[in-house]
Amino acid sequence: MIHLSFKHNKILRIANCVTALLLLIFSANVAMADRFVIVNEIGEKREIIGRLHASGQGAYAIERPGGQMELVAQGAVIERDNTVAWKAATPEELAAELANEFGAETFRSYLEGDFVIGVVLMEKLPKKSEGRVVNFMKKAARFMNTVQNTFLKFAKKMKLKLKDPDCPLVLLIFESDDDFNTYAEKVMQGQGLSAGNISGFYNGLTNYLAIRMTECHTFEVPLHEAIHQQVYNRGVLKRLAPIPAWFNEGIASGFESNSDRISAGPTKVHQRYAKMAQTARQLTWSQLITDDKAFRGDVLAGEAYCHAWSMHWILVNKHAKQYTEYVKHLSEIEPFTKQDTDARREEFIRYFGEDITALKKEFEQAIQIAYRRRRKPAVKKERAGYLHAQRALADYELTAINRRDLGGLLEVEGRIRNINPFRSLSFSIVVITDAGVYAQWILPNVSSKQVVPLAKKYADKIAPGGPRAGSSNSFRVKIRSISPDSEEAARWKRGELPPPDAGR
Repeated sequence: MIHLSFKHNKILRIANCVTALLLLIFSANVAMADRFVIVNEIGEKREIIGRLHASGQGAYAIERPGGQMELVAQGAVIERDNTVAWKAATPEELAAELANEFGAETFRSYLEGDFVIGVVLMEKLPKKSEGRVVNFMKKAARFMNTVQNTFLKFAKKMKLKLKDPDCPLVLLIFESDDDFNTYAEKVMQGQGLSAGNISGFYNGLTNYLAIRMTECHTFEVPLHEAIHQQVYNRGVLKRLAPIPAWFNEGIASGFESNSDRISAGPTKVHQRYAKMAQTARQLTWSQLITDDKAFRGDVLAGEAYCHAWSMHWILVNKHAKQYTEYVKHLSEIEPFTKQDTDARREEFIRYFGEDITALKKEFEQAIQIAYRRRRKPAVKKERAGYLHAQRALADYELTAINRRDLGGLLEVEGRIRNINPFRSLSFSIVVITDAGVYAQWILPNVSSKQVVPLAKKYADKIAPGGPRAGSSNSFRVKIRSISPDSEEAARWKRGELPPPDAGR
């Protein structure tokens, strides 16, 4: 009996050792996440499960399974243990999270490869439009895959080290400008340009790319922001790291779109920026290397982006080896690292030399040669008083004439097309002149893709702050689009019109 007991104990010990060994092997191959218990100022506790992305400056950045980052004060964490197996969210799980956030009735998603394409609707969708939304999202998914493939080719050419994304990549498309503005203000929290002046953005905390639906007409803004998303999800740069804005925006600005196709990458000449660089004189390269402020303001941002493209273009084309080494350095910068202006300048000089003025001159000479050699696009003749653009889900053309025989009044007419692919819309179109007067058209119900003429009108209504002395010599356009079934549309029908400065 004693012998048998000993034998059984020995077998149990061996079995336990094997189990422990298997658990050890298993745990070595399974990524682990942290469980954080956090308490707020009134003593309420909550639990967060995620990976510690970074810590510093009194904060933790905790990465959720869907790729979102949550910033938490270190002093608020009262418990922490590394006991939870890490598993990134699947595209299906992330799409379900987004449907819960934006509401199942007003959210649609489409999954393809690495991407989750989501559309945030302005209101409940008619059943007949469900197929149109799916086709619209498929088109967006094709474009995002094209962006990804184009970026991968560029990275390979420049010998940049890449990794696969840790989680699905989200594109959120907002049908309503109001919904986009509300979301942008909530997410950006006053950082960067004002919500009304941006068409889309990639956010390093949510890891989402968010755009207005109007931008899917040309895909220029989605392309720029999608490059940011690729850069931060493929290991080129670390999310929340203090990367110089000139590089961050320069690499994204290097890719140029032509409708839903990508016509150029960072080694090619960007038609608009190359032309703009000839007259951009308010900022210097030295300023942008050490200071990011110009990128965050509404006034100088346009020129800052132009210079960022210019700097990036000359480094990629004429200093490729140093560029690759510099990107490797940037990829090693940790989140929450503090950097002063002197450190930024010294880093740039270390890789590209201290004569920044000479580098700028090298660019000016090289871009002139490249600009002359480029394939010349068809030149569109500019017509005085003519405007063709897309805003607020409208593609519009306007022609304006200064009627000197009527005291300098502006005579305006044109047409508008609803570019929303699956819904009728109500439009307010306002033309405001430099003399402080305006003309307004209200279109109660314009079907999807329908073209409606804008009858001839004179800009003779007084705008807030006007009129000013003199005749009307220039104008700007404000457009607002809403659902024809909304309460606001009902007010328009009753004659309660939106103010002339409402809209985009």
